Amino acid sequence: MSYCLNPKCPNRADPLNAQNRICRHCGSLLIFQGRYRIGRLLGEGGFGQTFEVNDGGLLKVLKVLTDDNPKAIALFQREAQVLSHLNHPGIPRVESDGYFTVLPRNSQQPLHCLVMQRIEGRNLEVWMADRHHLPIPQHQALNWFKQLAEILNIVHQQQFFHRDIKPSNIMLQPNGQLALIDFGSAREVTGTYLAKVGGGHQITGIVSPGYTPPEQANGKAVPQSDFFALGRTFVFLLTGKEPNAFPEDTRTGQLLWRSDGSRGGPTAGFTTNPLADCIDYMMAPFPGNRPQNTQVILKRLEEIEQEMQQPWGSSVMPGRSPQPMGPIQPYQAAARIPTRLLRLNGARNYSRHSGHSGRSRFHYKKALKSSQKFLVGGFLLALAATATHLFGGFTVPNVSALLWLNYGSPGVMPEVPPNPNEPFSAISTVSAQPLAAKQPITLTKTLGGHLWGVNSIALSPDSRLLVSGSVDKTVKLWDIESGQVRQSLSGHSNEIWSVTFSPDGSKVASSSGDGTIKVWETSTGKLLHTLSDHAAWVMSVAFSPDGKQLASGGFDNTIKLWNVETGELIRSIAGHSGWVFSLAYSPDGQLLASGSFDRSIKIWHTQTGEVVRTLEGGLYRFRSVAFSPNGQWVAGASGDSSILIWQVSSGQLVRTLFGHSDAVHAIAFSPDGQMLVSGGGSLDSTLKLWNIGTGQLLQTLKGHSDTINSVSISADGKILTSGSQDNTIKVWQLQ
Repeated sequence: MSYCLNPKCPNRADPLNAQNRICRHCGSLLIFQGRYRIGRLLGEGGFGQTFEVNDGGLLKVLKVLTDDNPKAIALFQREAQVLSHLNHPGIPRVESDGYFTVLPRNSQQPLHCLVMQRIEGRNLEVWMADRHHLPIPQHQALNWFKQLAEILNIVHQQQFFHRDIKPSNIMLQPNGQLALIDFGSAREVTGTYLAKVGGGHQITGIVSPGYTPPEQANGKAVPQSDFFALGRTFVFLLTGKEPNAFPEDTRTGQLLWRSDGSRGGPTAGFTTNPLADCIDYMMAPFPGNRPQNTQVILKRLEEIEQEMQQPWGSSVMPGRSPQPMGPIQPYQAAARIPTRLLRLNGARNYSRHSGHSGRSRFHYKKALKSSQKFLVGGFLLALAATATHLFGGFTVPNVSALLWLNYGSPGVMPEVPPNPNEPFSAISTVSAQPLAAKQPITLTKTLGGHLWGVNSIALSPDSRLLVSGSVDKTVKLWDIESGQVRQSLSGHSNEIWSVTFSPDGSKVASSSGDGTIKVWETSTGKLLHTLSDHAAWVMSVAFSPDGKQLASGGFDNTIKLWNVETGELIRSIAGHSGWVFSLAYSPDGQLLASGSFDRSIKIWHTQTGEVVRTLEGGLYRFRSVAFSPNGQWVAGASGDSSILIWQVSSGQLVRTLFGHSDAVHAIAFSPDGQMLVSGGGSLDSTLKLWNIGTGQLLQTLKGHSDTINSVSISADGKILTSGSQDNTIKVWQLQ
């Protein structure tokens, strides 16, 4: 069609105008600047309307100002001026002829028009609402913080500042990159402007409650006003709450958004946190106390990223696999251990018992004594390592063994055997032969049919098919041999969180943000059942080994068990205090493991729905769980970049694997139980293969450019598949 811009036209959307140059109803032009034809109305409100325009086959956005107020016209023209000066993939592009005016036929009022690049995606306000205001993880916040700081750097270098940064003016594009939009409020930083502000002149105030800094609300915005608004935006993203929901310190004016962190609220973990400190720096009530410029912000974010990726300074845990030290000397590395272990060990022991009223004080003292004991041990290790560096004669492994003998009592460091260099042979399930340090692993295919991120994948029992679920709301069945989509299943109205095959491969189950689970027939794609009893998103589904039962876990903190044949609800299980993000059946089907955002893994009896065991040991949320093929071990992927392995029968934590530099989102055991594969978050984006018997990191696979959300290994152990937020699925040949 060809939409008519004349507001007085009696039929502006007449499809018969599709090929016309002149509107058949009012005689107004339908093609502008010799190239732009209006396709459809996208939205309206405020002072104008937004349209989709066709520019020689390329779709763009046309903003039309319908208000003749001089101030509105000035702001509109300023947006055109700003965007024409900026060139960055995170800023809508405007060409030299992008701004123009149109005078409709028989009208005295010209329409001001601006054509710009169309930014696909959703703004962060809508995106957060679609995910029920689930807070984003800190690694994602750091990634987005860097993107927006780089965009602001470009804007400020051109002597402009935005003045209206908020979630609704930030777009999340399908490729995962952010874009800053709506530059209608932007101002040019000139000597005259700053003189007016300094002299007390009132400048037009742009106010977005909760995000606008005090000086801007008073008509005295400065470039640092953008930093305040950006900081408030990340408060919203990291907590899921509007900034105005938090109180301010009546003395300092500082936003108290981290105050409930010690109680495990949405800001848990921010009480002492460099990223949160940076956000508070950005939100200082007085502009002079904020970063001086964007370069200062980028430098601080770089330092925070290095701190998060530093293996010894930020992520060391007992049982960690050896990592290259680079330029760090052994005595320097050892000296970093004590305070980190004191905090982790003490917090673990205290948090395990906190909340038990009368016993809390006793257990706190017990945890403190345990931590002090371990601090002394860490000091001895550092001292011995220093002696090794200066005089020789001792080795760090020798001192480690002494440390294990003295401090290896239960409740202190139970994760690994006394000699971490010996294999934990009890974990090996098939063969006592150690795995090779390197295996010939090759990337054979990259499947790229999804428009948005891939949240979940699963291989069929015969390894011929792969099912995938995506943010694009579709479930796809792939032929592994050809790499082609065999079927695309649609029916969910929100993103797909989890997919899985039944044990015989005849059915596929998918769970979605629309609150439903769908069961499909694999061969035909026919929808067999729609299961809907969850109150919100359904994040995980798993078939029982006999294929008769289906388990689902959701945003409502519950687990539900379903009869696959009839689609009837068998049982609803409550017990987690956080979202149930992952489920796994034991090989015999008697037990069900659930990983939750409440920082625990629970093991349930499937026949009674009673909790058999609660596994703790991580300080972060568990994103993925898996049973070993023999059912003796359960592994959990944690947000602190670790993988923890427990003995099911005793609940003892037997090994902790470290190697990722970001949260671990996905894990899977090999069919023989000797190997575990893990996938990392966006700051890591690697697959890692581990020898379960020794805890050795066998190999790191690179190829994805964003978070690896799901991994699946074929029943014969020959194929590894991985699904990522980068919209792709990769197929790897293990043997």
